[in-house]
Amino acid sequence: MNPRKPHVDWDSLFGDDYDYFDLPDLTPELSGIEASSMVELGGFQPGSRLLDAPCGHGRHANVLASRGYRVVGIDRDERFLEMARDESEKMGVEVDYRHVDLREMSFEEEFDAAVSWYSSFGYFDDETDRDILRRYRRALRPGGRFLLDMHSPYRHIPSVLANHDMHVDVLRRGQDLAVDIQELDAEASRYYAEKITIRDGKVERARYSVRMFTAPEILEWFRTAGFSHARVMNETGGPFTVSSRRLVVLGTA
Repeated sequence: MNPRKPHVDWDSLFGDDYDYFDLPDLTPELSGIEASSMVELGGFQPGSRLLDAPCGHGRHANVLASRGYRVVGIDRDERFLEMARDESEKMGVEVDYRHVDLREMSFEEEFDAAVSWYSSFGYFDDETDRDILRRYRRALRPGGRFLLDMHSPYRHIPSVLANHDMHVDVLRRGQDLAVDIQELDAEASRYYAEKITIRDGKVERARYSVRMFTAPEILEWFRTAGFSHARVMNETGGPFTVSSRRLVVLGTA
């Protein structure tokens, strides 16, 4: 039995260093492209009531609201929510932002659609993650759709095989570095990772772990959670293959 348990240093992982290293790449142009992908892949109808969970700092929720969707965004991070509200005010759009942890979602048939974008699922133990998936299902009206976007479980395999079960990402901003070291636990089907940032000579560390799913496994999870139908695809809506960058699941309530 594997002794390690899932753990995330949320505040360290999404604090000032996140703003410095990661936010510059999350441009309005990219957010607009990704919002369009959500609508296309999910088949979301104009004017739908949509749940963005977790919504982070609102980069997708605000764009979707600007396109006529009635959006509720939830997140555990109040700092992110304040950023989202500030941006929605600048854009002149209305989004209902709420301080809610995924594990405490209690919506009942309130939404036509829900979305979890860019590997925001799988950070807890399996029992908790299964419960979160059931909560997404309960939030949807009959026929509602849930779009889940995750990393492909195969994306780092060549690197992992060449580096003793580990994958390393390095991001540089000037003289500062962010190093993401991910160790694959094949038995647990989970990456255990540490993000090390070196900024202005100061070193910070944040730990996290994230679950990897094969297509048959995540489809079984959707069925068990009560979805009437679910299918997998790649990031463009085509067939999911070993070479796909993303594993996208569309479930129907």
